[in-house]
Amino acid sequence: MAQYGSGYNNNYSGGRGPSNRGGYNGNREYDNRQGNNNAAPARPHVPLDGKKYVDTAETVIQALRGNKGGLLTTSKIRNLLSMISSLYDEVRRERADKLSEDDQSRIQYIRLHFAYEAGRDPKVKDFVTEADIFAHVKDIGDSKEKFLLFCKYMEALVAYHRFYGGKE
Repeated sequence: MAQYGSGYNNNYSGGRGPSNRGGYNGNREYDNRQGNNNAAPARPHVPLDGKKYVDTAETVIQALRGNKGGLLTTSKIRNLLSMISSLYDEVRRERADKLSEDDQSRIQYIRLHFAYEAGRDPKVKDFVTEADIFAHVKDIGDSKEKFLLFCKYMEALVAYHRFYGGKE
């Protein structure tokens, strides 16, 4: 009786052998997904301000326009916005000043989805980094007001992305 390995091995070479870098671990395109190295260095986090969030969004999109990799597509940025739209509508109708535990959990799931998309696409990673999305989501906590402001900030990012010539 043949003995099979007990562990999972993701070293499929695509039939090309180790020198031709075929398969999963040798995929050059996958290996190079490090994001745009021309992105601005990280700035200190500044929480969103209800009076300045539109200016902040415009500054973010202008900075991304200057990157060598350019802007992400309009459909990609709108997909990111659509993740929060249904929750925005629900939270806006709620009477409480604090987010429910379910709402907070859904916000954390949105953060997870942003991380996944950023890991898949260097332009999304540049966008998420430049817009300081993760820090802004963490700032929300259980505050309904901060969540609604974050949603408006995302809408402003989409608007300025389109204004400054975001690709379809």
